[in-house]
Amino acid sequence: MSMNQETNKLLLGQSLSPGLARGKVWLYEGRLPDQPRDHAIRESEVQRQQTRIDRAIAQVRLDLAQSAQRAEQDFDGELAEIFRAHQAILETPSLLKELAESVERELIHAEEAVQKVFWRWEHRFADEGHANLAHVAEDMADLGRQLRRSLSGIHAHPLENAPRGSVVVAPRLLPSETIHLSPENIAAVLVVHGSPGSHAALIATARGIPAVGQLGNLLAEVSPGEMVVVDAIAGKVILRPDEECLTRFEQRILEHQATQAKFQADSRATRTRDGTEIQIAANVGSRDEAVVAARNGAAGIGLFRLEFLLMSSNELPSEKELVDRLASALEPFRGRPVTVRLLDAGGDKPVPWLDLPPESCPFLGRRGIRLLLEYPELLEHQLVAFLRVAQLGHDLRILVPMVTVGEDMAKVRSLLVRVASSLGLPSLPPLGAMIETPAAALCVGAIKAEADFLSLGTNDLTQYTMAADRENTAAAAYFRDSHPAVLRLVRMVCEEAGDTPVWVCGELAGRPESVPVLLRLGVRNLSVAPPLLPAVMNAVRQVDLRQDVS
Repeated sequence: MSMNQETNKLLLGQSLSPGLARGKVWLYEGRLPDQPRDHAIRESEVQRQQTRIDRAIAQVRLDLAQSAQRAEQDFDGELAEIFRAHQAILETPSLLKELAESVERELIHAEEAVQKVFWRWEHRFADEGHANLAHVAEDMADLGRQLRRSLSGIHAHPLENAPRGSVVVAPRLLPSETIHLSPENIAAVLVVHGSPGSHAALIATARGIPAVGQLGNLLAEVSPGEMVVVDAIAGKVILRPDEECLTRFEQRILEHQATQAKFQADSRATRTRDGTEIQIAANVGSRDEAVVAARNGAAGIGLFRLEFLLMSSNELPSEKELVDRLASALEPFRGRPVTVRLLDAGGDKPVPWLDLPPESCPFLGRRGIRLLLEYPELLEHQLVAFLRVAQLGHDLRILVPMVTVGEDMAKVRSLLVRVASSLGLPSLPPLGAMIETPAAALCVGAIKAEADFLSLGTNDLTQYTMAADRENTAAAAYFRDSHPAVLRLVRMVCEEAGDTPVWVCGELAGRPESVPVLLRLGVRNLSVAPPLLPAVMNAVRQVDLRQDVS
């Protein structure tokens, strides 16, 4: 039990997934079973321990495949790729060799070999000091834990057994843990570490589970079973609320739910108080997400992530398969504008059916259109499928990821013209460029010459502007998408774009408190996660653009 029993104790953190909730603390520390007491083994036992490791790896790979499938069904292909990348790591020959040699040379149990080897690999990547390798270090920590759980015979995940209405409190949540979050039994999530854009934040947002992170002293302040109030809109947590506090918060929840329901049902054009029309669309990656977005009143799809449709199998889908899958996913928005992004791979997103050579710094290497231009057949394959889908009656636009210079867009447009001509199409769908780097933001004039619209990806724009990987908790304090440097680039893009439409599709667009800032910078088109649509619509309707910029 915590020593501090102060009622209405306020903790300030950072919102990871917006919402309001209250419930009882359910402490999740992710502890693993104790190691075998007798660490030494006989030489005659080496083969049995190696066999145990092989079986554990096979079990974890099966679990990862199921997690990937679950992520595809519940979220999108981008999140599913986390688990496919983990599967690939477990096939690394040097890693498997080191595990076997550890048992054989040190004569230790499987559990201890896994712990030692994965600890070495984790710290090997962490010590490199590169932000992009922090992902891999966390992956190694996650996989080591999963293997040790499997060796102990534990298969059901503890998060699945959390009592209904629990507020999960944890030091941090790893990818293999976040996939088990369910709004059916989890009211909210509180973590010591974690930042907006982390796996936990993305999955919590997709699930509609309020979450707050950066709560440094959290574990010392709470006890299991205590009541807590979570304001994940403002990033506030109240421990041990008294009756008056609970009553006020219950009323606030009711008012918030009523507001959400009101705007969820209101799908008319969203306007500011002074009558300025703002287009609000949705970021989706699957048909299920598109259904939710349509129900929540989205004007269209501002960003359809193609990764799920292209990277959910070990081979590139045929043209017909891609057309059928994409048309089905877009069906809830037939007759409304939909923007489909070309495959955004590279960096931390390996392609299962492309044997890509390793890069020393992949986040500064072949990502997005850079990769596609090196594989023109893959680029053409997508463009043909997109045009076929447009022929089926969808109001389709094409978005090019990770554009850095105007030449990128010129090359894509040239290929698009050629493909359209070969199909006998008289006109082209609108072609847009994602602005995700400071270079692109500073050179919008050259890029817009070949673009019909622009889309600001504020997650990557922040990452490259602030030199802070959004998944690196050590740099979380620097990943600030509302920093003046980022906002200045947004303003420059809007001003330089002129009559070219500008969209914002990063997480910044999904935070109601950021909406007035973006609108006053000149943004008139927002694309957000489907669960956030009602709150963003509400925020737009409160803005009066006749007022001076504050």
